[in-house]
Amino acid sequence: MVITLAKEHRKRAKRRLRDRPEKLDELKGILADFEQFCWRMLKIKTKSGRIMPLTLNDAQRTFVREVFRQIEAGKPVRIIILKARQMGFSTVTEALIYYFTSLQEAKNAFIVAQSSDASSNLYDMFQFYYEKVPAIIKPMSRKNNAKKLTFENPTIRTADRRKNPGLKSKITVQTAESRVLARSDTIHYLHASEVAFWPAKKKKKHLLSLLAALSKEPGSLGVIESTANGMEEFKKMWDTAVKGESDFTPLFFAWFEMPDYRKPVPRGFELTEEERELKAKYGLDDEQLQWRRYTIRNDCGGDPRQFDQEYPSEPDDAFLLSGEGIFDNKFIKSLRDAISAIGSRHEIDFVKNKIIPAPSGELVMYRQPEQGKRYVLAADTAKGKEDGDYDAAYVIEERTGEMCAALHGKWDTDLYGKKLNTLGLYYNTALLAVENNNTGESVLNTLFNTCHYPLLFMHKKSFGWNTNQATRPVMISDFKEAIRDQLYDIYCPELYSECMTLIDKNGRAEADSGCHDDRIFAYSIALQVRQVAGKWFEWFKKKQQQRAESRDDYNEEVGWI
Repeated sequence: MVITLAKEHRKRAKRRLRDRPEKLDELKGILADFEQFCWRMLKIKTKSGRIMPLTLNDAQRTFVREVFRQIEAGKPVRIIILKARQMGFSTVTEALIYYFTSLQEAKNAFIVAQSSDASSNLYDMFQFYYEKVPAIIKPMSRKNNAKKLTFENPTIRTADRRKNPGLKSKITVQTAESRVLARSDTIHYLHASEVAFWPAKKKKKHLLSLLAALSKEPGSLGVIESTANGMEEFKKMWDTAVKGESDFTPLFFAWFEMPDYRKPVPRGFELTEEERELKAKYGLDDEQLQWRRYTIRNDCGGDPRQFDQEYPSEPDDAFLLSGEGIFDNKFIKSLRDAISAIGSRHEIDFVKNKIIPAPSGELVMYRQPEQGKRYVLAADTAKGKEDGDYDAAYVIEERTGEMCAALHGKWDTDLYGKKLNTLGLYYNTALLAVENNNTGESVLNTLFNTCHYPLLFMHKKSFGWNTNQATRPVMISDFKEAIRDQLYDIYCPELYSECMTLIDKNGRAEADSGCHDDRIFAYSIALQVRQVAGKWFEWFKKKQQQRAESRDDYNEEVGWI
């Protein structure tokens, strides 16, 4: 049993079932099994208005299994859920919270919904659980204000409350529209519902205060769930969890995992080409596809992209752009899925001037440098803001344009310059082009004055590549052509991911709100510089020959040869 049953319940059960030990054992078995507890003890109102036992569907079971897996592993439970609409995750999360809070002592639960109406609905769900639960496990409850269930002795007499205090647990439901959330109490069980739809100006502040108040002890529960709503804070949290950069376990639930999402197939039903692809890819049946067709037509204004946001099949489907996408995202996904080379991770040790294998290194290498081949190394620099873009760089082969390495991270400008120096030298002294906008001048200063890199790209007597009103449209045009026509071998999945969030905003191609385009511009610089790289390599070759001849002349003059 993963919970410690409160004294109030133990005393009541022993008193009422003293002469029926088999019933006491049965009750203990129910309380030890959450799914049994739901079916035997909790009631819900169905969409049709009936009152029924809470029976978990397959998606809910998957979620519950993960919750108890983390509890049994001695961990604080942290889960983030991306889902299709109306799959019952609020129902099962509230059931979990009621289970933990109404059966144990001194537990605080906190639930936040996106609006006042939504918070009222969740509070009503808790009230209904409490009203319909069997008396033998119904805790004492005092009269509550607003949206709070407080499980404690309601008696007025202090002596009685001291003798039999009750659970001293509570469930609080609030709205994200509130000015302040969770400033004092420790939260043991947290449910942040439909986070993507919380007020934009309050979302980040509320999440920070809630997570700061959430207990870090084993068995505590933090669930963040939502359908998608474009590129915002929930998307960032989801991406962070998927990358393994937080302790939240990401769980995705596609629309077709909901057993109710199906409709009878009419006569003459024929699948479209897109539907045939979906059927083959996800193993769907015609009733599910008929439900999808009906929902697109009647609930989504005939827009399949809107359906993908509300009822995604994959996580990438969920996050619609706030503007018009530059690329066809299904095409980009197909390119990303078809990547043929898996890179190996490395660290750049600029002190020892070495490239070292490292499982979590910042450098991904797809092709090692080969003798006689020439390479272009292009680098985009961060904007100097804490939440701005990253430093990003790509190595491509000069002749074929094949991608050979990708560098990504955030560093001080001098450290970034030193890493680029080591990387450029490793790739046969690559032609190194650094964007000189923003912090690029400082990076170039390190490369020229500290590292003395021998082959820096220049334009009009200035080191580096300048992205401006004249060069930017050309860069984007050539980049779009390279992606659309698959002109070169690209192995970086994150570059394709950035393509999926590149939008046309008032005629200007840029990353959607909350997204990044650092990889896109690093690769675009590489494509531009590659077009003129030949003359730079010829110049560098002549320069090396002249230096060698000068050295030979000097050696001959002093009599060393």
